[in-house]
Amino acid sequence: MKDTRPAKVFDKSYSMPYLMGYFLAANAVKDLCAVVDGANCVMQKVDLLEGNHDLFCTLLSPDGRHRAVCTMVNPLNPDKNPEKKLSALLKSLAAHGGYGAVTVASLPFCRMAGMDYGGIAAAVEAKAPVAALPPMPSESDWLDGYADTLETLARALPLTGRKGKLKAAVVGYMFDRNEFDHVGNLKELRRLLALAGLELVCVWPEGSSCAALSRAGEAGLIISLPYGRKAARTLAARTGAKLLETGLPLGLAGTSAWLAAVRKAAGLKGPLPAALAAEEVAAADLLRPALRLLQNRSLVFCGDPYLYGALAAFAGELCSEVSAAFFNCGPRPLGPAPKPGALLFAPAPDEAAAALLSLGRYRRPGLAVADSFAWQQGLAGGAPLVELGFPSYAHHCLADEPFLGYAGALRLAGRMLNALQGHRG
Repeated sequence: MKDTRPAKVFDKSYSMPYLMGYFLAANAVKDLCAVVDGANCVMQKVDLLEGNHDLFCTLLSPDGRHRAVCTMVNPLNPDKNPEKKLSALLKSLAAHGGYGAVTVASLPFCRMAGMDYGGIAAAVEAKAPVAALPPMPSESDWLDGYADTLETLARALPLTGRKGKLKAAVVGYMFDRNEFDHVGNLKELRRLLALAGLELVCVWPEGSSCAALSRAGEAGLIISLPYGRKAARTLAARTGAKLLETGLPLGLAGTSAWLAAVRKAAGLKGPLPAALAAEEVAAADLLRPALRLLQNRSLVFCGDPYLYGALAAFAGELCSEVSAAFFNCGPRPLGPAPKPGALLFAPAPDEAAAALLSLGRYRRPGLAVADSFAWQQGLAGGAPLVELGFPSYAHHCLADEPFLGYAGALRLAGRMLNALQGHRG
């Protein structure tokens, strides 16, 4: 018999699927029920979160009242009336009383069968809103799934509260787990915005309820972060709030520039308040002794392109550079972020290894800021690791550990320094 096995074993590409982003977003809204019309293989994505990346994941429940629900549709043995079955499921979940909203997505084979998910969801009459995600393009990835979930909620949820000119909502935050790196980030953003003269009424998402997200109706300013541009535009259109699209407030200069842009968009004149200027100076003073060990380093970044842009700017503040970047998604514009010597979207491990070798001896990275998948697949080239982003299996946060804002700059620089020092010898 002829051996038809490929000459080379197929490598896994460094990317994650659409439904992974869907479940990430659902985990970030504590009373959102996320339904997938499809086979139960989709539930394996929940396992990547539950107790692995997120110690406080709430998608599964010991009493069986899960927030990640699968219809168990089998393409080899389809239901005679799948529309009726799905409609009954959505109606039952929406009437349950424990969910603030219900969303439905599907595997491609269900869409190909002609199911009208938008119509089915719209026909459900219940106290909790029910909405369908848009059709999933074949080239979409986890960042699309996350963004589409937020945009679906932005269309479906009621908006409450009295609008205030100096009230702001941050929309499009990547709340990939309920641990205290993100809790710390959001505390820092609320604190800094308060010092800047604004009240942060809600963050989309922040581990809170659908009712908390509805407070976006109070915001006179919608601050759009990269992970939820469509949701931010939808909310601004619904409320008449002013829309400001920004990057991530990471690093000292990045945080100050972000706060200045927010103040200007809110109509606040003049430079940053003295308290914020003093914080930047104090943080810079604390960073100065560490520069002796952090400067003139080449870094490899593995993660999403939005986090890369902010981190690359912070590396410049530390007198270092990101010489290689591997992104866990399909191609996207990088905007004004510096372009590293090696740049690949969704590479296979051998492609990433070849790209690192092409940099030459003196630009080869000596420090990696990467997620668990990249590290396990060898994309970091064996450099000392600072684990950041999704997924993070070997670094968990049981106390505040922000990486955004002035406090986050110090925490992140400290982690980079300790990774380098712990790797010596």
